[in-house]
Amino acid sequence: MTIRMTTTQAMLGLLFGAVLAGGCATARPPTDNMESSAASIRAAQSAGAENVPNAKLYLQLANEQSARAKVLIASGGADNMNTASKLLMRASADADLAIALADDDKDRLAADQAITDIHTFEQQTK
Repeated sequence: MTIRMTTTQAMLGLLFGAVLAGGCATARPPTDNMESSAASIRAAQSAGAENVPNAKLYLQLANEQSARAKVLIASGGADNMNTASKLLMRASADADLAIALADDDKDRLAADQAITDIHTFEQQTK
């Protein structure tokens, strides 16, 4: 009976210790997501997203989400880190969308210019 009781106490002690250690563990900031979203935001700015209305909206969203994530990270806590990680992933996706929209706008403008050039050439050769 004492061996069984000692084993049960040891198991309970181990379980309590694991719960205590898990509860006190500090959550690590989502550094990979921070770096990824920052790089995507910089790339969107470089792509000229501020000059394209739709792209500018998504770039603004990315910046706001990144700022909110930084506040959560500074607050600490596992839940805040988890939420911050998700916000940073969303910021990265929104910045990537801003890049695509800015590139699309550049391509559309280039196509419009090519059509104009073709029409001008056609008029000159008649």
